[in-house]
Amino acid sequence: VVFQMIRWYKRMMQTRPLLTQMVSSGMISAAGDAIAQFAIEKRSVREYDLMRTARFFVLTGGIIAPALSRWFIVLEKINKGPAKLLPLKRLAVDQAVFAPTFNAFILVMLRVLEGYTPSESVAACKRDWWGIWTTSLKVWPLVNLFNFYLVPLPMRVIFVQFVALFWNSYLSFVTQPKLHPRPHEADY
Repeated sequence: VVFQMIRWYKRMMQTRPLLTQMVSSGMISAAGDAIAQFAIEKRSVREYDLMRTARFFVLTGGIIAPALSRWFIVLEKINKGPAKLLPLKRLAVDQAVFAPTFNAFILVMLRVLEGYTPSESVAACKRDWWGIWTTSLKVWPLVNLFNFYLVPLPMRVIFVQFVALFWNSYLSFVTQPKLHPRPHEADY
């Protein structure tokens, strides 16, 4: 069964690569939020915020995956110089140009999807961005170096999203308000 699923997935990546990346990325991101809620925040099933998970699915599947797909294609156009150094050049451009602004965009969009006004979303981004950005520097340069050196272009978005399963758990945790105990639980 596993091999059949892998063959099906490869076939989908050949016939509908962007749609496949979008759905796969959304599902992985939703799983990251569920991990954050259940494993990190220790929410019960009753406290689980399904709409929060849906927001992560929509943000990643509908916005992040298509943007990354196009961005990785743009980075492939950096092809001057020794072949062994091209991934380093791509990484430098990615980290200097795309990553800081894309992080900010994601933070703003996440808040907008939560129902905040654009100005409130920008204010929250300004508050959260530096901590999230500096933490991302501990993760994404190494991940993308591996990605640019070893992962074929059509599979880069999915590879990034598998790593992002853990990143999205972190992002979900740090951007969401903490649960307050219900009044009857505060007495225990």
